Amino acid sequence: MPIRLTVSVTGFDLALARIKAVDKVVHNSGKDVSLAALNAMGKIFQRNFSSEGGEVGGWAELADSTVRERTSQGFSGTNPILIRYGDLREWTATNLRTVSGSGTFGATDAGGKSIQVSVKSGNSGTIVTASGVKSLNQNPTKYAPARPYWFTTTAVQQAARTAAVKALAANIKKMR
Repeated sequence: MPIRLTVSVTGFDLALARIKAVDKVVHNSGKDVSLAALNAMGKIFQRNFSSEGGEVGGWAELADSTVRERTSQGFSGTNPILIRYGDLREWTATNLRTVSGSGTFGATDAGGKSIQVSVKSGNSGTIVTASGVKSLNQNPTKYAPARPYWFTTTAVQQAARTAAVKALAANIKKMR
């Protein structure tokens, strides 16, 4: 003899609607999530400047010719590395800690050397680029070793992940 079983589920439509609402929030949070991650990364990049590359194993000492050039310009001969006028650190680390949307910013120092940073942020994420002569410090050249100021380490990945999760959770909590 066949057995007939009838199951009634209440609240399924409401639960499904809630899941769809969360899905919509997740898909529309790319900008908030990526900017939160970028802000967290900026804190580590700032620390890297303060420690002269301590987050990436330390930057190479300055060449004798660079020490002479710095001294002739009225700067300390050897330290801090990559900081004369402060604009490279300001635009590639300090400002990333607080950036809240798209924009392009930069500076040209008294010696004519420039740094420009562009932030393009949208729901699909955020893209940050640096250009100008000062951006060359990121990679090795014929004349100077690399002194990375933007980098990916486990600490950077973890900070970005933690900030992104917090931002997404905050957006989901705002749901009604």
